[in-house]
Amino acid sequence: MANIVQKYLLQQLGRLKKSTSGAALVYFAILVPLIAGFAGLGFDATMWFMQKRQMQTAADSSALAAAYALSKDQTDQEIILAATKDAEANNFTTGNGNSLSLTTPPVTGGYAGQSNYVMVKLNHPAELVFTKMLDIKDIEIRTTATAGILKVGEHCILALDETMDKALEFSGTSDVDINCGVASNSNSTESIYLNGTATLSANPSAQAYGDIYQGTNATLNTPNPIQPLSQRAIDPYGPEGRDLEVPTLPSICINTGSLQIKLGDPDPLPGRYCGDMTFNANADTTLAPGVYIIDGGDLTIRGGATLSGTGVTFVLTAADPDDIGTVDIGGGATIDLTAPNHGDYAGIVFFQDPRALYTEGDNKFLGGPAMNIKGAVYFPGQELRFSGGSSTSSGCLQLLGRKVTFTGNSKLYNDQSDCAFLGIEKISRTLVTMVE
Repeated sequence: MANIVQKYLLQQLGRLKKSTSGAALVYFAILVPLIAGFAGLGFDATMWFMQKRQMQTAADSSALAAAYALSKDQTDQEIILAATKDAEANNFTTGNGNSLSLTTPPVTGGYAGQSNYVMVKLNHPAELVFTKMLDIKDIEIRTTATAGILKVGEHCILALDETMDKALEFSGTSDVDINCGVASNSNSTESIYLNGTATLSANPSAQAYGDIYQGTNATLNTPNPIQPLSQRAIDPYGPEGRDLEVPTLPSICINTGSLQIKLGDPDPLPGRYCGDMTFNANADTTLAPGVYIIDGGDLTIRGGATLSGTGVTFVLTAADPDDIGTVDIGGGATIDLTAPNHGDYAGIVFFQDPRALYTEGDNKFLGGPAMNIKGAVYFPGQELRFSGGSSTSSGCLQLLGRKVTFTGNSKLYNDQSDCAFLGIEKISRTLVTMVE
């Protein structure tokens, strides 16, 4: 528009130059400031456009900083301070007519009323260099940005170590097919590691805080793009989640020393067992609902043993971290265990004391296709080695370990309604992102 006006005025100026009338001088005197004003309008508009772009960058960054503070459950004052500091880092300083306002939840826009979102508005009085000639006043440049916290993922396998190479490992000839995501919190360049002729089919994706290594002959199938260099997933049973604690009661041991269970022996009852617990090859045991505490011993289920139970949780602990035991489920064992759906250990089938030392052993779940576990298998201090899984379409299994290794073929189908019924916590990634 300014260019059209300028062209018109220049045409009129040309006519005035040819005029012999004395009035031409009067018209010329009137037109000169107008010409200068409209020419200046184009200059000023260009400056305003550049300022608006700079302000939009500051608003976007400020909204992201505020949303990140919100994701950390910081106070309203801390959220505003984070937004203000980030705006200042992008050359927007409040005062002298500049203002920053923040609302959470937003009151307008597509995310109005949603508590996980923040809206930042920046206002800046426009600089009037040439347009003062046109008597234009009080122009203000305004920008708006909205950012929020998204929960993405729905993982069922999570490696918790934050620095380890191959924290989540698929190697050899392992073939793992699961209808859920996998994640690793390690910052390693081999945070998730696939090598040999290993195949991993995960849905929706594979996510790592570090990088994902895929060997030449390994296969990684996901319906969505893989997500290396992502944020870490929150441990749903650790301090930032449910913060599981080892039970202190009952404190009296039902059995002291090695308990060997064979065919025909009475089924163990819930309680504290001080020493090893072994289900031998011919054992056929149905456990009553409750918590089975293995204090200072290992839990072993030999190949050929049958172990079932609903509402069952195994806890491995000890007074001395060196004595915290491991789990060893041999190939060929028939396992059908379901977690309780209420109480402190809702959704948990196996829980190892987080104080367990990594160097003291690993935990083997090698039962094969006859191993059906519905619930969380949680070993935050040690390695979890897994090979097995039911081919049925029901159930819900989570595997969480400091390191998780797949050593053979597994086919797992998680039914989210079963997960919700059992009270299994979701493993998801918190993503702070711009939305508007």
